Amino acid sequence: FQNCVEKFLKSLPLMERVAHDRILTVWMSKYEAICRGNEDMETARRDSIAMMRERQTADDSVTPDHLYKVFQAILDIPQREHHLLAKELQLENADEQATVIRRELRHRLNYLTTCNVKEVAKKLVSREPNMAQAYLAEQHSHITKLRNTLNQMPISKKSDPNRRSKVPAGDDAALDPSTVIKSDITISTAVNLTLRKARGLDFLPPDKPVFCIMEMDGHSSRMATAQYPASRPIWDTFAPFATGTPLPCIRIKLMADSKGILDADGKQVAKLMLQPTLCQSDGDRWYKMTPTVSLPDKNQVIEVQAQVAMEKAVNVKFSGWLYCVGRDPWKKWKKHYFVLVQMTTFACALCTFREKQSVPSEVISLSGCTVDYCEEDARRGFGEEGYTQYQFHLLMAGNSIVFCSAARNQMEQWVYQLARATGQTHRPQAPTAGKTHTLSPKPQGKPTSNALYELNLDENFLTRDITSFDHAMLYSELLRQTLSYRLKDPASSMGWLTPGQQFLLDEYQARYCLRGFAAHFAMLKALLEHASNGTYIDSSLMQFSFTFCLAHIQGQKPDNYHSVTIDEKTAFMDMLESVHDLQRHQLERLTHSFPFCLPDGGLKSTLRLFARVISAQLGQTSALSSDPSKVTDQVCECLKKAAMQCFSDVAEDVTAQMAGSGSVDQVCNTTLEFLVNLSGECIEQMGQSQIYYAKAFGEYEGALEAFEEAFWSFYELDLETIVKTAPVESGKVFQVFEQINTYLLNHAKLRDQKFHTHLLSVFMPLVANYLDVMSVTMEKEIAVSVANETWRQDQNSAKCAEELFSKLQGLHRFAQRLAWPEPLFADHLEKRVQRAISDLLLSLCNRTHACFKQILDKQEPCQHALYIAPRQCWVMVDVVTASMDQASLLCSDPDEEDPSGAAAAAHVTAGDVGNTLVALETLQVQMISDMSEVLNFSVRDGEDMITSPVCNRDDLPASETPSTTVSCQDR
Repeated sequence: FQNCVEKFLKSLPLMERVAHDRILTVWMSKYEAICRGNEDMETARRDSIAMMRERQTADDSVTPDHLYKVFQAILDIPQREHHLLAKELQLENADEQATVIRRELRHRLNYLTTCNVKEVAKKLVSREPNMAQAYLAEQHSHITKLRNTLNQMPISKKSDPNRRSKVPAGDDAALDPSTVIKSDITISTAVNLTLRKARGLDFLPPDKPVFCIMEMDGHSSRMATAQYPASRPIWDTFAPFATGTPLPCIRIKLMADSKGILDADGKQVAKLMLQPTLCQSDGDRWYKMTPTVSLPDKNQVIEVQAQVAMEKAVNVKFSGWLYCVGRDPWKKWKKHYFVLVQMTTFACALCTFREKQSVPSEVISLSGCTVDYCEEDARRGFGEEGYTQYQFHLLMAGNSIVFCSAARNQMEQWVYQLARATGQTHRPQAPTAGKTHTLSPKPQGKPTSNALYELNLDENFLTRDITSFDHAMLYSELLRQTLSYRLKDPASSMGWLTPGQQFLLDEYQARYCLRGFAAHFAMLKALLEHASNGTYIDSSLMQFSFTFCLAHIQGQKPDNYHSVTIDEKTAFMDMLESVHDLQRHQLERLTHSFPFCLPDGGLKSTLRLFARVISAQLGQTSALSSDPSKVTDQVCECLKKAAMQCFSDVAEDVTAQMAGSGSVDQVCNTTLEFLVNLSGECIEQMGQSQIYYAKAFGEYEGALEAFEEAFWSFYELDLETIVKTAPVESGKVFQVFEQINTYLLNHAKLRDQKFHTHLLSVFMPLVANYLDVMSVTMEKEIAVSVANETWRQDQNSAKCAEELFSKLQGLHRFAQRLAWPEPLFADHLEKRVQRAISDLLLSLCNRTHACFKQILDKQEPCQHALYIAPRQCWVMVDVVTASMDQASLLCSDPDEEDPSGAAAAAHVTAGDVGNTLVALETLQVQMISDMSEVLNFSVRDGEDMITSPVCNRDDLPASETPSTTVSCQDR
């Protein structure tokens, strides 16, 4: 850049008070600013990169907050609507979400149970019952897969991630209560005991040290408080106990210091036994202790203030005391302590525990169960009259268990929790006169109806049957919007989704048991839509989805299921033509769709997809089984159209380059300059095609050659149009032939083919005409130049001779540069050029001899031995001698060494060329003879010396090279 500026400045005139160095410095500063970028551009670039990385990080994360943000951005949901919807759906409540999933699975299981096989068979391509059974088995497998996935998840974030459930995987096993093993149910909790102080110790001496010992049944260790005097027994001691039983037993012993040998721990004064339950959190309370020593006053009361709190286990959802009766396992009314345990996200169990036991005594799996309130006429009376009205029952396969609670609130809570655990679709309502009870917790803030109204949703939308939605359509819409959002990224994604976006789609597919065909068909449809609008989509994505859908339609079980519905096949066959048109369009715009064969593998994927589409249209099961010739024929047809597009682009580029800053319309496309530039660009374009596209089209024999032949066929039109109107005498048109002919000769598959043959047929008459024109033109130039020649020594001979020799050498090089590939015409061309050179040299010498005679005729005969011939005569003799050398050089066999001296005649081609040399030698002798006639005496020795200037060239000094002619005067 600096060198260009300096050259430009040198061409400008000097200006006052403006130094060129200053201008150069300013230009270089601008150049550096452009190369490095100014601060504003650099800042904007950094901000763009940071924003893109932040967005990529947010999309790649799978945390709920980030995924919700991705969802809001994709679906264009305002923040307020998101909060309202999340509040209505209770997204923050893990138990509620687990309940929703269980309810959805129950909906699906009920739907599959009530499905009519004949009705299902009507939707399938094959009406056979086996196909309908396979379709239902596929739906069951989706449910099983989802349930097993949920079973492998931890119950909550606080639980041990390594702890997995041992719930059986089969559908029937999950519904069978006997399959749940008691030892698999474990409860891990802790009891926190805080011992404050004691009172009622007046019977002890005031300075008597007292303390308490705390221990739990089944716990190996025990704890003790510090010793304080009986007058002020304040300990404030915290004692935590870990346990695995929901009904632990804690024993507290009040001890007094003793000096007896047998009382190592002191003397026991009183004792207390506490039996906390799960979720119990009592404040500070005074508990009455049982004295273990005789008190002076029988009415004396010993009390201890303590706080007992039992933590809620992670997998425990509810617990309490209930009366129950049923066929199995409880046949009589009896009070039990029930614990609702969530074993996995999907499975829950109702267990009973005895005191101090960590293993449940009885277990009922709630899978497939239904809970509801007991009607008034179905209640069973027992014991106290007050227990009759608070009853509910649990229905399961072949059994019914009735529960009874002591309070209404406790009954409602149990029914609510059991309904959530079973995932039942029925919502129990308490049969209270004039009032109905719903299990849904009342939302805080605005009423549910107002929130749903603001969201423009139906009040029953959140409780609708999940099978009533068209999830294939919803997934397709979600995928379409996700892909649109992804393609708006600053960095080109070519249709590849981020991990976070793909995770969302996979979760939707698994959550709603979407068929594999529906997912891949939706992806193919979305990709096809964007690709048809001009967006570049990686063909690998389309190939994968298309291959899956095609294999599914052809019954090849890509996902281990072969059930195909009529709607699926119809939709795929309708899309098949669109995919075929898209692939054709991409191949027809080869250089636009895949510039420099980028991206890597894109063209190969497009060709493989194109082959699969053709095989699908032909009704074949695989692209490998299809006829390769049919695929190759269609590929060649596409490439022929691609060649037309490619040639049009090249021609437009050449026209724009020649136009420069002016309008393109001002350029005349019929000029030779345009044709020369176009030829160079076409050769470069075809060379790039060989470099970048040859590997991709290697499987399709002759495809790339068809592309190049079609490309050159469009070039023929401009070639013929311009060549017909081009002036032949300029010779510039043959630059085009030299460029293209050299390229074709080096191209093994295009050499001697259709275009090459046509090129030769176009230029063959032009070459012959050019030689005729050049012969006539140079003949005229010889006549004019010899007539106006002053016959002064110019280099080695006269000026007219030097000009002619230069043109003859150019004519000889012209024949060699053509490198005509046809041997017959190449031999004819060589002989014709040699004949033309011989004729022109002979014409020059004859005209020179005529001038020579005119000069000698003006000379008087010399009677003395001293005779000085005119200088012009010796120059004319040099012209004839130089013509002999040129004839030997230009008319000899190019494969032989350059002839010289007397051996020149042996290397000259036969015919007219050999006669030319003889004629020139004769003419030279005649010219010397003419000069000797001017003298009256014989100068034989001098004649020999003069007439043989070429024979003794080996004796010349090195400065006089053999290629130059030594003048006779110097001799």
